[in-house]
Amino acid sequence: MPESDLRRWIRVVGGTLSASQARNLSSHEAERVFTLMLEGGGTEGQVGAFLSLIRGRGAAADELVGFARAARARLSFPKLPPASVVVATTRLGKLQSPPIGLASAAAAAAVGAKVLVQASGRVSDGGPTLGDLWQDLVGDRSLSAEHAERQLAERGLACWCPNKEDPGWERMLRIEEEVGLRSIPDQVSKLLAPGDAPLLVPSMAGPVLGLAGEALASLGHERCIILQGVEGSIDPSVAERSRGMVIEEGIKSPLRLLPEDLGLSWPHEPHQTHEDRLESARQATARALMGIAPEMHVAQLGAAILLRLSGLFRDFASAATAAREVIDNGKASAMLYDVPRA
Repeated sequence: MPESDLRRWIRVVGGTLSASQARNLSSHEAERVFTLMLEGGGTEGQVGAFLSLIRGRGAAADELVGFARAARARLSFPKLPPASVVVATTRLGKLQSPPIGLASAAAAAAVGAKVLVQASGRVSDGGPTLGDLWQDLVGDRSLSAEHAERQLAERGLACWCPNKEDPGWERMLRIEEEVGLRSIPDQVSKLLAPGDAPLLVPSMAGPVLGLAGEALASLGHERCIILQGVEGSIDPSVAERSRGMVIEEGIKSPLRLLPEDLGLSWPHEPHQTHEDRLESARQATARALMGIAPEMHVAQLGAAILLRLSGLFRDFASAATAAREVIDNGKASAMLYDVPRA
């Protein structure tokens, strides 16, 4: 059987005769098989079977590293200026509360960080993403890496959809959508960043935190934060402690972010205010940048995380104070609402 045949890899991860014979892929093997799929290899049924098998048992860290390396090798990333941070987001969006992450990014950029938001549009059963909100408020999220690079250098805030730069992703995402199970494509899309970039990555609650930390460290990220935010987003909680992991100079340590320590606690998370979740996201973003709690508190905490990642601040408290100042003086709002539409 040809080495490049996707059926071979299905048998490896699924077991030729029984699941007991299955094994994980090495990072090198994972890189080869993901490259194969991005190049159009395998039938759509085979791709769907492979993705479902990996999802059923969960991807190992080496596999995520290999998948991400394969995808990154096919992309040209925007060049990042000093004090930059990349925000990786999920395609699922939030369902119970509106996303505030774009307001956080605007506040961090207004303070002086260079924030590149990497975001796709929502999946059929998900809430609005930061990519949807950016396209609604600012302009096209699918602009080239070169345009995102210029926007980042000139304004300090840009949104880019990296998997739109690689046609190999179109089939992969469509198959994932048809299968109806969020798996490797969604996980890998959050890892499409330059290897030396300071990175904020969302994570669902549970043991996947350690897996994500191991994968990011292996991919070369010496400074990143993995946040188990509200509904698996980058929005920190204002009603309870947010957990996560900090990687600084390659050293991993737990993150425990208590909103009451910064005077930003609230009895509940922001609510959906409209039956149209995108409209609710618009309203929540506006409320955050107008200084209205609890949305503003979420934006302050989120901006503090980004500012610490950028290297401009060493602690969350002073970063949150700086974020509040640019919210109060309108500079954060201008980052989103005074941008000429692309």
